[in-house]
Amino acid sequence: MFEAGIIVAVIIGLNEIAKGFINARYIPLFSLLVGVIAGVLFLPVESLKEGILYGVIVGLSANGLFDLTKVSKEKLTIKK
Repeated sequence: MFEAGIIVAVIIGLNEIAKGFINARYIPLFSLLVGVIAGVLFLPVESLKEGILYGVIVGLSANGLFDLTKVSKEKLTIKK
């Protein structure tokens, strides 16, 4: 199975691709949905409940990491 960090990176990439097709305000929901699917299918878990929980964590982590990099990049740009 895959590590959670790899799945987070893949979800961040999928979020970037999805921006071309869906409204940006729905990206967190998309990230959550993809995270739950990945948690159930690709993470080594004992039960469906664990897969869903880990999927929620992975999906929201991917969304939070993306937002964190976006905010830090905006702070690093020098405003004239």
